[in-house]
Amino acid sequence: MEAIIRQEAGWILTQQLASGVVVTAYPGQPKIVPYFAHLALYGLAAWGYSPERVRAYLDWYLAHLEKPDRYGVTGTVYDYHLDGEGVESPTFSYDSSDSYAATFLTLVRRYYETSGDGGWLEHHWPELDQVAGAMLATLQRDNLTLARPDWKVKYLMDNCEVYRGLKDYAWLLAQVKGAGEAERYEALAGKVREALEAKMRVNGGYCPAIYRAGLRRRPNWKKWYPDALAQLFPLITGVLSPEEETARRIYGNFLRNYPRWYEQTTPVNFLTTLVVYAATLMEDRWRVRQYVTGLRENIIARGHPWPYHAAEAGILLLALKAYLTGGSGEG
Repeated sequence: MEAIIRQEAGWILTQQLASGVVVTAYPGQPKIVPYFAHLALYGLAAWGYSPERVRAYLDWYLAHLEKPDRYGVTGTVYDYHLDGEGVESPTFSYDSSDSYAATFLTLVRRYYETSGDGGWLEHHWPELDQVAGAMLATLQRDNLTLARPDWKVKYLMDNCEVYRGLKDYAWLLAQVKGAGEAERYEALAGKVREALEAKMRVNGGYCPAIYRAGLRRRPNWKKWYPDALAQLFPLITGVLSPEEETARRIYGNFLRNYPRWYEQTTPVNFLTTLVVYAATLMEDRWRVRQYVTGLRENIIARGHPWPYHAAEAGILLLALKAYLTGGSGEG
């Protein structure tokens, strides 16, 4: 596993451009998707690898904040296309305003925990506050966020990431600025968690989304994305602790529907490493080992064929940190 960690960390860095941005190598044309860049760098930051390269990406993101964007939100970042010469061109859109911002703040915490770079934080508080504002720009009266201003859906995955982003930003504020400024974000995180439990919990899991007029859709465990994968996000983001009965029930339901998930390590039938991270947190160590063996043989040894990309490698590093340290992979 240590050899895989070193190899994958190096491979992630090959996906980073001179500007600092991390690319998602979509077939046909690479694209800059900040959400995937954040996940890619989670692993590097958690291990403390190449902090200067992680910081280069943080600088790129803050330099590309929209003030405001096409939806009137300040503190967001668009996706970008890359042409054949590496020129970055904005798409003037993004998949979500809440998750992009939330996962960036989580990345900042991971960077600070292992680098101790308080100077970078002190220099960038104004921009970080704008990112936090973008995360909350679509917060509704029920304390759940819409994916973006023009997309009136409240996703389970997004709101779990918002909970984590609020907790991590509160932690950063407490570490550097003191408890006073952190209290607001800590309180908001608690309200988001309460809303997730009150509005999205259903028998045996969570509804993957709430649509207009409060329409809730029960999870279809046979539908991999978003339904089944979304069920693991409360575990991944700390909304649920692994010791809770609800966490054990959800992971049990996942295993009943995907008992041999650890065998899905071929390019045609690839299973996201987010499952590996959830399995590690749930102490499912045998399946994690089986998956990593298959991943080494079928993905890494074959040159990382699509759909494996930098974000998958970053979450793998996070999972292996948790596996080897017995924690969450943070710090």
